[in-house]
Amino acid sequence: AMLATTVASLALVPGLRCADRHKVAVSRHASPSCCICINCKFVDRCETYHWVETQHKQLHVTETPDFQPAQPQIQVFIRQDPIGVLDPEVAAKATTRTPVGSLPESTEDFYDGPTETTTEFDVFACDAFEADPGKWIRLMPDADFIPT
Repeated sequence: AMLATTVASLALVPGLRCADRHKVAVSRHASPSCCICINCKFVDRCETYHWVETQHKQLHVTETPDFQPAQPQIQVFIRQDPIGVLDPEVAAKATTRTPVGSLPESTEDFYDGPTETTTEFDVFACDAFEADPGKWIRLMPDADFIPT
């Protein structure tokens, strides 16, 4: 909805041509450090968090969530991640992208190996959020991952 509102509002800017729309800065929320759900009182009851777990193909905190917040807000990050690269410096280059319409002076710093598209879903705001720091880890002490 936010993107649709932003795109619609661009049409109202006097003298803005379609070709110039890329020059307009679109305000976005700052990237969260992690999904806020892991520190929420309702993480083990929430249908939205259950959906996020499903998207990430993770084990569920509960199989039968019974609580649906009214207005959770989810950021979706789509990125190209390197396949089979363990070196953090090389992996960081894989997410570096050249802005449309510009070329780097040198392409040595760009990763050009095989990549796969990955999608990250993070709840960054929620009307029902009630802080309970560490709730997820207390529920999943034997997990071999911590959601980020």
